[in-house]
Amino acid sequence: MSKELFIRVMEQIKLLHEEEEKFNTLLHDIDPEFGGGYIHNKTISLLSDIARELIGDKYDYIGYFLWELDFGKGYYEGVITDENGTPVALSTPEDLYNLIVGAE
Repeated sequence: MSKELFIRVMEQIKLLHEEEEKFNTLLHDIDPEFGGGYIHNKTISLLSDIARELIGDKYDYIGYFLWELDFGKGYYEGVITDENGTPVALSTPEDLYNLIVGAE
C-alpha cells in the first residue's frame, strides 16, 4: 500500500467519524435522550481492517492512532516509544505510516 493511498484512507476514516459525530450531535439536540448511532461504523471498521491487512500492521497501530490517540490529536511526546525508549512521532497519518512500515 502506497503512503499516499494509506494517508487518503486514514483521512477518509476521520471524515466518516466526524460525520457520525455531527449526526449524533444533531439528533441529540432534537431528542436529548438519543443515545447515539453508528451510521458509518461498518465502513470505518472495514476500511481499518483493509488498511491493516494491506500495510501489515501486526501491532494494530492503526487502531491505537484512530481511537486511543483520537486521530493523532491526543499525541504527546513520549506516549509511544521505540524499543530503545526513544519517543516516536504519531500525530499524523504520515507518522503512522512511517511507524508501521519501519516496524517490519
